[in-house]
Amino acid sequence: MSTLQDILNLNIVDNITRDVEISNRFKDENGNNLKFKIKPILFDDLNRLKRKATFIDKNGQPVIDEGKLNTYCIIEATLEPSFKDIKSMEKLNVTTPEQYLNKVLLSGEIEKLIKEILIISGFVDSIDDLVCDIKN
Repeated sequence: MSTLQDILNLNIVDNITRDVEISNRFKDENGNNLKFKIKPILFDDLNRLKRKATFIDKNGQPVIDEGKLNTYCIIEATLEPSFKDIKSMEKLNVTTPEQYLNKVLLSGEIEKLIKEILIISGFVDSIDDLVCDIKN
């Protein structure tokens, strides 16, 4: 019988990836929808991104800008395509991955991508669970 420790040792998280379809806008030469390759946001990375997305409000309290955090998580967790690709940013005349992301994806596509990243990162089991959480 396996122990929890044995199971943990067989299920490391630093090599998990998933291909996700976020839109019908992106098709290959045969008309097939292209998929984005994502990975989970690991705990240390999430804490780093939260710090980066935090600002001090007028009362001196730290507040996390959820939009920035989502943007940073997408940039961190999307392996293909890379939102950090310098040549692509230069081609579209933008200077940051954040600007590039907002230049190439629609709002709904960004929402779908962050939902998929939340799922693969273990925050929710499925998009249905996320929708139920949002409704409640």
